[in-house]
Amino acid sequence: MEFLKEHIQKNSETWICYDIDRDTIDINGESYRVGELSFSEVGGAVKSVLRELFGEYRTIPYTFNSEAYENEKFRAEVLALGFEGLLRFRVKRKEE
Repeated sequence: MEFLKEHIQKNSETWICYDIDRDTIDINGESYRVGELSFSEVGGAVKSVLRELFGEYRTIPYTFNSEAYENEKFRAEVLALGFEGLLRFRVKRKEE
């Protein structure tokens, strides 16, 4: 999912929404058909890109369906809405 890396790399803020029923990932308003993927596969792909671009990070748990990832370069928040079939990420680069 190279398009994930491209968007996160070029934008100071990136909104990612995976719709499991439509098999699409929307990134800042652009839709990509990705086929049938689990929340774990999409979440793993996003976290892999974050690690590649920004290095290691810490995980901050919020509730049973949300958490954040953060280091000195970025902060990402994720919310899983299983009953709606959505996985949402907000990735924000920190000012240097």
